[in-house]
Amino acid sequence: MSDHRRTVTRRALVLPTWALLAVGGVVVLAGAWLAWLLVTGPDDDAPVASASSSPAASEPSATPTPEPTETTEPEPSETPEPEPTETSEPEPTEPAVDRSSIQVSVLNASRTQGLARTVAQRVTAEGWTVGAVGNWRGYSAANTVHYPQGREAEARQLADDLGIQAVAPIVNGMSGQRLTIVLVGPVS
Repeated sequence: MSDHRRTVTRRALVLPTWALLAVGGVVVLAGAWLAWLLVTGPDDDAPVASASSSPAASEPSATPTPEPTETTEPEPSETPEPEPTETSEPEPTEPAVDRSSIQVSVLNASRTQGLARTVAQRVTAEGWTVGAVGNWRGYSAANTVHYPQGREAEARQLADDLGIQAVAPIVNGMSGQRLTIVLVGPVS
């Protein structure tokens, strides 16, 4: 007869050496990846844009469109209104860009250390908000301001403020929300 109250012996589970090395390798790789993310800075929560799709097509516009309102005709008054006189109308101008509400990523594609940080300080001095500073591993022929769909006017203003000649749409790997400056050399 067997004793059902008898305790089964407990043994410690010892993992094989190869399993411990594999777990250690995964931990080291995860730590390196996390460190890389912290050094390069988060781009934002936007998905990475692909070259074949339009990243901002599904995003709402950054500037709200005014809704149409009903207008009512004024009631005729007893006093006649003066006739309008001809005056020269001012030429329509583009609305001023609210620099402080626009985030800018500054990325260094050159071998000059600290270039992105230096230009980021200048971007801030011009009134823009710096969202990220880091390195760019892709190719760029010149200092360029990249913009998401619908933000070309803001990109041109930023380029004018910094003396950058090239303005282009964002490329794969760039934020779909921010203006992005890619630097290959000093900004004049």
